[in-house]
Amino acid sequence: MSLLLTIVATWGIYTLLGIGIVLIYRTSRVLNIAGGELAIFLGYVVAWAIAEGFPVAAAVPIGLVAAAGLGLAVFWLMLRRIMGQPPHVGLMMTVGIAILLNGLIVILFGGGNVTIDAGFSRTMALGDAILSERDLAAAAGAWVSIAVLALVYRVTDLGLQMRAVAEKVMLSAQRGVNINRIVALSWVLGVIAAALAGTLHGERAFVAASAAVIGINALLACLIGGMDSLRGVVIGGLVVAVSENLTAYHVDPRYALLAPVGLVLITLVVRPWGLLGTVEEFHRV
Repeated sequence: MSLLLTIVATWGIYTLLGIGIVLIYRTSRVLNIAGGELAIFLGYVVAWAIAEGFPVAAAVPIGLVAAAGLGLAVFWLMLRRIMGQPPHVGLMMTVGIAILLNGLIVILFGGGNVTIDAGFSRTMALGDAILSERDLAAAAGAWVSIAVLALVYRVTDLGLQMRAVAEKVMLSAQRGVNINRIVALSWVLGVIAAALAGTLHGERAFVAASAAVIGINALLACLIGGMDSLRGVVIGGLVVAVSENLTAYHVDPRYALLAPVGLVLITLVVRPWGLLGTVEEFHRV
């Protein structure tokens, strides 16, 4: 039972971070490699706020405001200047962001292990199983956050415009949709999702420079499910969480990342666009 809870918690965190990556990719067609660094950097912001005496109920909103500001800054200072350029330009931009954030994590926060204390430290017994309150809180927080983002995307006017831009950007512009505004808001939502994932990871485990590996796991989930599919990333997150945790539990924690990477390689060979991804047009050289 405790292993199942761990899988559900990590599944939720990877899916939440992956949803942020997919939202950004769908509207701007930029593959965000910096998801893990964004999550951990903003997790450090929340941990810093708590260390400064802010209660958790205030520290988390501080982190979300920082996330929104960071998302807007990335769009305004970088992305809007390279929109329309070849895909590798946006990809390299996110690589640069990841390197910059890694440096800031060390300079500003030291890069060491920090736990976000949300008041959950006990364990509870359920039959013969001992369950962690931290894992329960992380699982609940992740899946509530995923549900809220899904509702925003599916039932609000903002979500409708984001879906329209993702499907037909030129037609959306002709119908009066402000493309720059929608792409900027997609980055804001994507970075907020990363902030929530980083905070929840720090609550159940820790935030550290090395913890940015959660971004790799989230990216693997996106590649398995499909880079433009929100439903696909939920499936991909489950595949990554199950394969990682079962490998760590039954084989060796050192090999935990090998199983999901192997599954990604198999998926890319069989279905290059992911399980639920959309086949995109491309030109051979």
